[in-house]
Amino acid sequence: MEQVTVLIPNRDKAQLLIELLHSLDFITDIQLISGETNGRNIESPADENFFSLAGIWADRDISAESIRKEAWPER
Repeated sequence: MEQVTVLIPNRDKAQLLIELLHSLDFITDIQLISGETNGRNIESPADENFFSLAGIWADRDISAESIRKEAWPER
């Protein structure tokens, strides 16, 4: 099963799209999520900049092996 998320800024147009989707026989479920806090933002939020994390492991000796040893210590 596949899921598609469509963000529509206008409630009237969203209702029009919902009515259209109801007419299609292969649509199994339609959910309307209102408000800016519901749903997710497809674009990266401004406060989460990928490049701001660059170098956070710079002076640490981190390897897959050291992570495994810490996560699953031998008993």
